[in-house]
Amino acid sequence: MEQGRVINLCGGVYKVLMENGEIKSLKARGKLRSEKTYQVNNKSLSKKKDVQYIKNSPKVGDVVLIDNDMIDSYMPRKNEMIRPDIANVDQILLVFAAKEPDFSFYLLDLFIVNIIREKIKPLIVISKIDKLSEEELLDLKSKMKYYIELGYDVLFVNSLTKEGIEDLKEHLKNKITVLSGQTGAGKSTLINAIIPDFSLQTQEISKSLGRGKHTTRETNLYVYENGFIGDTPGFSKLDLSMIDKDEIKYLFEEFKNYGCFFKDCNHKENIKGCGIHEAVNNGLILKSRYESYLKMYQLKENK
Repeated sequence: MEQGRVINLCGGVYKVLMENGEIKSLKARGKLRSEKTYQVNNKSLSKKKDVQYIKNSPKVGDVVLIDNDMIDSYMPRKNEMIRPDIANVDQILLVFAAKEPDFSFYLLDLFIVNIIREKIKPLIVISKIDKLSEEELLDLKSKMKYYIELGYDVLFVNSLTKEGIEDLKEHLKNKITVLSGQTGAGKSTLINAIIPDFSLQTQEISKSLGRGKHTTRETNLYVYENGFIGDTPGFSKLDLSMIDKDEIKYLFEEFKNYGCFFKDCNHKENIKGCGIHEAVNNGLILKSRYESYLKMYQLKENK
């Protein structure tokens, strides 16, 4: 059997990048189209909306086995996402503006919570650093050290002068990277700073895929430095619909470092014995991180 990587899916037709560089348009065998599985969105199954049925079929990012010009099967996945519908992602490149629009710690934390839930690593990129004064930039870098201590890579870039771009390129090599982040943060400008002819490449690939050059309805993978960069339209809009309120505290990874006297504590109340509150009060947990947690919890609690 031949082997290839799915780089686009539209209308039941898979675009597969073969090992020789050829792009083939293929369909999956009937068994892959008909099989279904389901996932539980919340702990309770008392409501129909708590169960979501999913087709057990190949996704963009899958390594597939091909027999007689049909996709016969796909290899085991390291991870998979539903929104966007993509598999085998190594990292999500989160682009956030230092200014214009204003930097949002809550939005950053919301992205991180959703990403680490899928066991995918976030790569945080702060763009438009030229919009900040030297003092403002130093203050932001000081706060972002907290995220570095959590184990996340944080890069500061200026796409226009290409400051920080070479360092970012090193993080993209040999990986499947999906681009996302804050609306208006300059993702297109950033990607064109990384790959100067990226717009031309996407137009050429779009032509080979039989799409208009400005079509952005599907998830696409583009080859870059022995890896891929993923274009996933709509991935700038995240919510907490797939996360139970009692799960949120486990997605703030630093919380596990501070013991809490109360079993099943939701860390909302500032009471003696809550290790999370004590850590916040002692400056061990970044205040904005705790505020993000509270906001997410309360949003889920009020639904």
